[in-house]
Amino acid sequence: MDKQMNKKKYLEYIKTGLFYLIAGVLVLYISIAIFIPDKTVKVFGFKPYVVITNSLEPYINVNDLIIVKNPKIDDLEEEDVITFMADINYDGEKEVVTHFIYSITENNDGDTIIRTHRYFEDGVTVIPDYWVIGADDVLGQYVFKINKLGYIVQFLKSPFGIATVVVNIGVVIGIVYLIKKGDPKVIKKEEDKEE
Repeated sequence: MDKQMNKKKYLEYIKTGLFYLIAGVLVLYISIAIFIPDKTVKVFGFKPYVVITNSLEPYINVNDLIIVKNPKIDDLEEEDVITFMADINYDGEKEVVTHFIYSITENNDGDTIIRTHRYFEDGVTVIPDYWVIGADDVLGQYVFKINKLGYIVQFLKSPFGIATVVVNIGVVIGIVYLIKKGDPKVIKKEEDKEE
């Protein structure tokens, strides 16, 4: 009986430890994603993005969730898909964009210069984007996509989605508390039976 109790205690400690480990990693990921979003892929090796334009359709569609990995600039090749920062409107603000690589060259100073392009169905008529980016602008290299998962991510980022999550977490915590607290009379009867 004593060995069984010890085994249960150890399992409980392991479950609690795993819970706190996972919660800690999630808090760290969310904190980095909020405060230094451009560094998330560098710290964790991957980052999800929701596609919000149709420039890569039908290869990658609007509201697809793409996962990018930490890029190795020297390994990038033409026609790789990358996510990067570019001032696409020439308004001084850089936006996140995901496109194919059109060309990779070096300028006279030895800096990497990357041109990109959107998806072209025929593959023959490929026109490069009008912006030019450097190696520092590259956020990640495309790995895979999850179709339409972006709808859920966008909902969860909205004020209504955040409120829904907070309320549901509160309800779950309340239910867990009530279950763990239990009815003292029932608990006492169970303890008496075991003795």
